Amino acid sequence: MRRFVWDDRGEGLTGLLIALLIVSLFAAFAVPRLWRVGAALRLDGEAAQLATELMRYRETVITLQSMHKDFSEVGEEAQPKFELNADGYGTRESGKDVFWHPLPKDVKLICSGKVDFRRTGNAQPLTITLRLGKEERYVIVDTVGRVRVSLTPPKE
Repeated sequence: MRRFVWDDRGEGLTGLLIALLIVSLFAAFAVPRLWRVGAALRLDGEAAQLATELMRYRETVITLQSMHKDFSEVGEEAQPKFELNADGYGTRESGKDVFWHPLPKDVKLICSGKVDFRRTGNAQPLTITLRLGKEERYVIVDTVGRVRVSLTPPKE
């Protein structure tokens, strides 16, 4: 039977400590970066979801307005509305929530206007900012009704 012989010079233990130090340094630099990547991906998902719901709302407005020749006769409260606030966003019709998406507690929604699409699909220009820590995403609605997500704020 062979016996395990411990290296007298301690090279085995030194090598193990050096390897442990290298792995620890790698983890110290990699973990915060991975955390930021995870936050950015979560924010990308929230911005994409908001853009999708805005496009869906635009199609709803176009469809309903083309079905009713005089859309103003339907009544202000019956017309669909897209609401944005600090808790989330969603669509209301006839005073009832059709769809509501609550935002995670750490995601902040900043918007200085209201969503306003017309029968033609055109819109009042609007920028919605989603913020998570230092990361920001911008959901931009332009005058022709296009909705896009951007990493940079729109140029005035």
